[in-house]
Amino acid sequence: MPSAFSSLIVENPKIYSDSIAPQESRLFPYYAGYARSFAETALNTIGAKKDAVILDPWNGSGTTTLAAAKLGYRAIGRDLNPVMVLVAKAGLLPKSEAPSLLPLAKAIVKASKWTNPTLQDPLNVWLSPSSAQIIRGIEAEINRALVCEASYTLLIEERALANLSSLASFFYVSLFRATRQLLVDFVPSNPTWVKAPEAQNRKRPSASTLYAAFLREVELLSARLMAHDSHELLPQVHQGNAERLSLPDDSVDVVITSPPYCTRIDYAVATSIELAVLRASPEDFSQIRRSLMGTSTVPATAIEVDSKWGTICENFLNGIYEHPSKASKTYYFKNHLQYFDSLSKSIGQLARVVKSDGKCILVVQDSYYKDIHNDVPGIAAQMASRSGFDLAVRRDFVSGKSMAGINGKARQYLKKRTTTESVLCFVRS
Repeated sequence: MPSAFSSLIVENPKIYSDSIAPQESRLFPYYAGYARSFAETALNTIGAKKDAVILDPWNGSGTTTLAAAKLGYRAIGRDLNPVMVLVAKAGLLPKSEAPSLLPLAKAIVKASKWTNPTLQDPLNVWLSPSSAQIIRGIEAEINRALVCEASYTLLIEERALANLSSLASFFYVSLFRATRQLLVDFVPSNPTWVKAPEAQNRKRPSASTLYAAFLREVELLSARLMAHDSHELLPQVHQGNAERLSLPDDSVDVVITSPPYCTRIDYAVATSIELAVLRASPEDFSQIRRSLMGTSTVPATAIEVDSKWGTICENFLNGIYEHPSKASKTYYFKNHLQYFDSLSKSIGQLARVVKSDGKCILVVQDSYYKDIHNDVPGIAAQMASRSGFDLAVRRDFVSGKSMAGINGKARQYLKKRTTTESVLCFVRS
């Protein structure tokens, strides 16, 4: 192993292999990302200095930032999805707060006020207006008591999220979980799809059911919080775009992250229930959806292929364009162009902010377009090389399972297919 990573231990990043925090004990049912044990082991063995700055530009539920904080590092996390910013912040709440959480939740429920049902509430997609307004009453009281007493603060923009406390985030995540549990019938086997029912099939839970669900989630998460290790440093977790990192040049020592999958996973739809709890309007939702890397939406005008993306990427894109299946030359070609353009820009930003001799670990999964292999790890390695990173270590972990297997239409291509999750370890030259 190269000297830069001579002590590094690379574990299987898959969440199901995590003996420390199995998936069922996670703060939020986020299907993407890697195991907490993977991040902790990497940070423990990567040889970073005590004052090192650790960055995750696709922070998701906050696995890297929490692991870094518990080990005493300065941690920075960025994510474009406001839901995931709240989830990551909630995970940073110190265990000393746990005894106060259920009493505070009961006070929030008692103080919450019902307002007249409105046809504009985004929760009305899944709930009757009267039920939606009960949840809205809880949400409004969390906002009033823990965010801003003077006026309501919409928590979908960077400025508002930057000042949000872990305590307020905890109660929002508890409400997320309670709402999702009540709407579980509209979340099919693929967790990235959320169905919108006909109006007559919307849920109509009573106030007592909704209050009990919220209090149950607070009690459950409070118990889990008591089992967490303490941490001294509070990570800097904000909304932010990996393509345009608001960080100085040469300011980061270590990056541990995982770019979104290139499998047309719609990360905004996956959190559409939670975005509705945050009062995201249809216009807000559309903007968030189009901004996220890996989105299933496509721009009206195709992005130009850039030679900096490398030969592996160019050959793959040519294969899509020449594929005889429907919409290969149009929708699917544009969709992949968009993904690789974002990946290239983001890697370029990492090259800018990582210090000379700094380290970058990317967890990248390959995929397929029909019968064409999409070697995302190889593509990421070529992009990183052209941006000033040297690939020092690569570890591949093969699995027979992937998100594509949930799609019945894709199964004709899956008979002899495996999925490889690669851990790519780079040094900034």
